[in-house]
Amino acid sequence: MPILDKINSDFTRVYKEQKQDAVSTLRLLLAAFKNERIKKMTDLNDDDVIKIIKSEIKKRKEAIEEYEKAGRKDLAEKEKRELAILNPYLPEQMGEAEIKVVVEKIIKEVGEGENEGKIMGRVMAELKGKADGTLVKKVVQEILKK
Repeated sequence: MPILDKINSDFTRVYKEQKQDAVSTLRLLLAAFKNERIKKMTDLNDDDVIKIIKSEIKKRKEAIEEYEKAGRKDLAEKEKRELAILNPYLPEQMGEAEIKVVVEKIIKEVGEGENEGKIMGRVMAELKGKADGTLVKKVVQEILKK
C-alpha cells in the first residue's frame, strides 16, 4: 500500500475515533501533500511523500528544541506527540554501524581528499530516506577526522 493511501486511511480512522492530536497532525501533513501536489502539478510518488514527512519531522524536532530552550514544556510535549504520530510513516531508519559501512565505501570510491559536502551528497543519494541526515553527517565527520 502506498504511504499516501495509508496516511489517508489512518486519518479517516483517527477522525472517527476523535483522537484530536492525530487528526490535527495528519491534517497538517495532508495539507503539505496537497500544497506540494499543486506546486508540482502532478501526483506525488512515495519518494515525494517521504521527503515531505521528513521535512515535517525536522520542523517538529527544531520546535521541540526551541520550546525547551524557552522553558515551554507544554508546547514541547505537544510537538513530541506530533513527532510520535509522524515517525511510523517513515521507512525503517538505518543505524550508525550500517551508515558507517556505506560512508566508508563511498569514501573509497571518491577518495579521501574530497570535501565533506561532496561525500554527504553521494551518501544521502545512496541511502535515499533510509537514514537521518544529522546522523549521516556525524558519521561522515568522524570518519574524515581519522
